[in-house]
Amino acid sequence: MSIYIIVPTYNERENIIELLKRLKKTFKLCNLGYKVIVIDDNSPDGTADVVKQWARNNKDTSIEVIVREGKKGLGSAILLGLRRALQDPEAEYFVTMDADLSHRPEDLPLMIKYARKADVVQGSRYIKGGRIIGWGFHRHIVSKTANILIRLLYRTGVKDNTSNYRVYSRRAVEALIKYADAQSYEWAIESILIPIACGYHVVESPIVFINRTKGKSKLSLGDIVRWWIHIIGFKKRFNEIKKSCAEINSSKPKVS
Repeated sequence: MSIYIIVPTYNERENIIELLKRLKKTFKLCNLGYKVIVIDDNSPDGTADVVKQWARNNKDTSIEVIVREGKKGLGSAILLGLRRALQDPEAEYFVTMDADLSHRPEDLPLMIKYARKADVVQGSRYIKGGRIIGWGFHRHIVSKTANILIRLLYRTGVKDNTSNYRVYSRRAVEALIKYADAQSYEWAIESILIPIACGYHVVESPIVFINRTKGKSKLSLGDIVRWWIHIIGFKKRFNEIKKSCAEINSSKPKVS
C-alpha cells in the first residue's frame, strides 16, 4: 500500500527531526511503505532547511518539502499536501498529523489497520485506550465542551471530533478537496464533518496525545474564537454538502 503523511510546519525545528526518525522506525517495524510531505510556511527558524538537510544526509527519498511564502494557515497547508499526494495514482491512505510530537507515530499502525475498513480513522483521545498527557484543566474543559457541541449539532457519533490526527481513504480526500475551504484551525472541524456529510464510514482508534514540550503553540485566542464560531456556523454548509452527496449517489447507476 502507498501511505502519504501530510505534516504542516511553522517553527518546528526543535521537533520535526525527531518526528521523522520515529516515523521511519515505526514504518520499518511494520514493514509498510510511506512518504512524507512537509508543508512549511517559510518558518523563520529554518524548519524546512533542517528537513532538507536531514533527508540529504540520510539519503531519504521518502520526504518531500514544500515551502510557501508567508504563514497561510493550517487548513490551506494540509489541502495543498493532500492535492500533491493525490497526484500519485497509487496513493491509498492519507495521514494528517501535527509536527509538534503531540501525535505519536507509534499509534499509526493501528490506525492504518482500521483504515482498511473505513474512509476516515479518527485518532481518538476519548475512547478506551486513548488519553491526554500534559493538559491543564481549562484545555480539557474547552476540548470536551467542543466535542459535546459537535456531537449534538451534527450527530457524528464520534467521541473525538477535534483531533487532527487522522487517516483518510482516497475518496474521503477527494471530498475534502471538493468541499473544504477552511484556511486555519477550523480545518480540524471541517475535515471530519465533510466525510460524515458524504455518508462515509468513520471509526475511532485510540491515541495518546502528548502536549508539546518544545516550541510554542500557534493557537491564539482569536483562533479559538473563530473555531467556536465555525462549529456553529458550519451547519448550513454541512447540510448543503449532505444534500449534494446524496444527489450524486442517487444518480450513480446501481450495480446488479
